[in-house]
Amino acid sequence: MKKHAWMLLLVLAWMLPAACIPRTPEAAVPGVASSTPRPADAPRPTGAAPQPSVVTPTSSVPQLGEMRVSGTDLMEQVYIPAGGFLMGSNDGDAARETTDMHDHSEIPLPTVFLDGFWIDRFEVNNGQYASCVDSGACQPPYASSSDTRPQYYDNPEFADYPVIWVNWYMAQDYCQWADRRLPTEAEWEKAARGTEGYRYPWGNDFLTDPLANDRANWCDVHCPREIASSGWYDGYADTAPVGSYPAGASPYGVMDMAGNVWEWTTTIVSLYPYDPGDGREDLAVEADRIWRSGPWNNGIWYLRTTVRHFSPQWYWFVNLGFRCASTK
Repeated sequence: MKKHAWMLLLVLAWMLPAACIPRTPEAAVPGVASSTPRPADAPRPTGAAPQPSVVTPTSSVPQLGEMRVSGTDLMEQVYIPAGGFLMGSNDGDAARETTDMHDHSEIPLPTVFLDGFWIDRFEVNNGQYASCVDSGACQPPYASSSDTRPQYYDNPEFADYPVIWVNWYMAQDYCQWADRRLPTEAEWEKAARGTEGYRYPWGNDFLTDPLANDRANWCDVHCPREIASSGWYDGYADTAPVGSYPAGASPYGVMDMAGNVWEWTTTIVSLYPYDPGDGREDLAVEADRIWRSGPWNNGIWYLRTTVRHFSPQWYWFVNLGFRCASTK
């Protein structure tokens, strides 16, 4: 009990709750907060999404648009082909480096080349994570509630909502159990913005109709935070079911790459340009690791595809989840 109380004080000092005894991960990476009554969840928005076509492979090399389904957790995965993409940004927001707020610089804007890889089409949900826990390969999340729901993780009503309260080690364990791994931040950004360097997964323009936000779950009128944007509506006061905003899909058809929950990556926080060989992809080092995506309880700034947030890898929080990737 004394140990947990001490860790709670450490969490409050950082503004995020955290506790975990670090372990050395085994998987390898390739080189390349309110007491105000909360409104009930509203029906989810609808909209058309660019759907990846299911391509029948004609060679041993997967093709653009090809999809597959994991035999372990039934996760849909989308293939991102090899090639270059613009990583980072040169706009006015990109130079922000407020380490006390856990954001990091997004400049400059080099072209980064990656091998082809697969990435989960959706964030890992509660039901999928529970299967890993049941198998004995994963620890339960550090809390079973969400911000507005006393019973969340272990409630069948929220089985298709993103798992939260997991640290980097727990995310690594899940991906290894599912025969995958966490994505690097470079892989995550390419899957989110494509090769055209989009500011948001759906393009360079934000939202056109504040009352019909069908692209992302962020801190709108329902959000129980002081920063809530009263003129915007996305249907949820908290997390949303994965894939609820199809019109906000990335150029590859990957969902929820803006909003809903932050997502862990393998990458140690470092300045650009991105170089996987400079130590930032060392899984054996205990370090601050990059988060991507932006969560349901932050504002518009955090919906950009280039935003880099970070924390020690043993942190967990109410808005932090993950998805997996693979080069197999």
